[in-house]
Amino acid sequence: MSNTWKNPGRVAYDTGRIKMFWEKKIAHHEKQEQSEDLRVRGSALNRLRVEWAQRLEVRRMLQSPLDVPTQSSLLPMEPVHTHDKTAA
Repeated sequence: MSNTWKNPGRVAYDTGRIKMFWEKKIAHHEKQEQSEDLRVRGSALNRLRVEWAQRLEVRRMLQSPLDVPTQSSLLPMEPVHTHDKTAA
Protein backbone atom coordinates (compact mmCIF):
# COMPACT_ATOMS: atom_id res chain seq x y z
CA MET A 1 0.00 0.00 0.00
CA SER A 2 1.18 3.49 -0.76
CA ASN A 3 1.27 6.45 1.64
CA THR A 4 -1.84 7.99 0.07
CA TRP A 5 -3.92 5.03 1.09
CA LYS A 6 -2.58 5.05 4.65
CA ASN A 7 -3.04 8.84 5.03
CA PRO A 8 -5.98 9.93 2.86
CA GLY A 9 -5.43 13.62 3.85
CA ARG A 10 -1.94 13.64 2.32
CA VAL A 11 -1.66 14.49 -1.36
CA ALA A 12 1.14 13.04 -3.42
CA TYR A 13 2.83 15.32 -5.96
CA ASP A 14 5.17 14.65 -8.79
CA THR A 15 8.55 15.80 -7.46
CA GLY A 16 9.79 16.42 -10.98
CA ARG A 17 7.06 18.99 -11.58
CA ILE A 18 7.69 20.68 -8.25
CA LYS A 19 11.40 20.87 -9.00
CA MET A 20 10.73 22.29 -12.48
CA PHE A 21 8.29 24.84 -11.02
CA TRP A 22 10.86 26.17 -8.53
CA GLU A 23 13.65 26.14 -11.09
CA LYS A 24 11.49 28.33 -13.34
CA LYS A 25 10.76 30.67 -10.43
CA ILE A 26 14.48 30.94 -9.61
CA ALA A 27 15.43 31.55 -13.26
CA HIS A 28 12.77 34.26 -13.55
CA HIS A 29 14.00 35.91 -10.36
CA GLU A 30 17.62 35.84 -11.60
CA LYS A 31 16.57 37.48 -14.88
CA GLN A 32 14.76 40.22 -12.96
CA GLU A 33 17.82 40.82 -10.78
CA GLN A 34 20.07 41.04 -13.84
CA SER A 35 17.78 43.50 -15.60
CA GLU A 36 17.55 45.64 -12.46
CA ASP A 37 21.33 45.56 -12.12
CA LEU A 38 21.73 46.71 -15.73
CA ARG A 39 19.16 49.46 -15.19
CA VAL A 40 20.96 50.75 -12.11
CA ARG A 41 24.37 50.64 -13.81
CA GLY A 42 22.99 52.51 -16.80
CA SER A 43 21.43 55.14 -14.58
CA ALA A 44 22.76 58.68 -14.66
CA LEU A 45 22.62 58.89 -10.88
CA ASN A 46 26.25 57.93 -10.29
CA ARG A 47 27.44 60.34 -12.98
CA LEU A 48 25.38 63.12 -11.41
CA ARG A 49 26.78 62.37 -7.96
CA VAL A 50 30.34 62.65 -9.29
CA GLU A 51 29.54 65.92 -11.08
CA TRP A 52 27.95 67.45 -7.98
CA ALA A 53 30.87 66.30 -5.82
CA GLN A 54 33.25 68.05 -8.24
CA ARG A 55 31.15 71.22 -8.19
CA LEU A 56 31.07 71.18 -4.41
CA GLU A 57 34.83 70.73 -4.26
CA VAL A 58 35.35 73.71 -6.59
CA ARG A 59 32.97 75.80 -4.48
CA ARG A 60 34.82 74.85 -1.30
CA MET A 61 38.14 75.74 -2.89
CA LEU A 62 36.79 79.13 -3.95
CA GLN A 63 35.38 79.85 -0.49
CA SER A 64 38.38 78.70 1.51
CA PRO A 65 39.89 81.35 3.82
CA LEU A 66 43.26 81.11 2.07
CA ASP A 67 41.85 82.50 -1.16
CA VAL A 68 39.77 85.31 0.37
CA PRO A 69 41.33 88.68 -0.54
CA THR A 70 42.02 91.02 2.33
CA GLN A 71 39.85 94.09 2.67
CA SER A 72 41.13 97.41 1.54
CA SER A 73 42.58 99.60 4.27
CA LEU A 74 40.33 102.42 3.05
CA LEU A 75 37.22 100.62 4.25
CA PRO A 76 36.49 100.56 7.97
CA MET A 77 36.57 97.17 9.64
CA GLU A 78 33.68 98.05 11.95
CA PRO A 79 30.52 99.91 11.02
CA VAL A 80 30.60 103.60 11.71
CA HIS A 81 28.10 104.65 14.38
CA THR A 82 26.93 108.20 14.38
CA HIS A 83 26.02 109.60 17.74
CA ASP A 84 23.90 112.38 16.28
CA LYS A 85 20.70 112.40 18.29
CA THR A 86 19.08 115.17 16.28
CA ALA A 87 17.89 112.78 13.62
CA ALA A 88 14.45 111.53 14.41
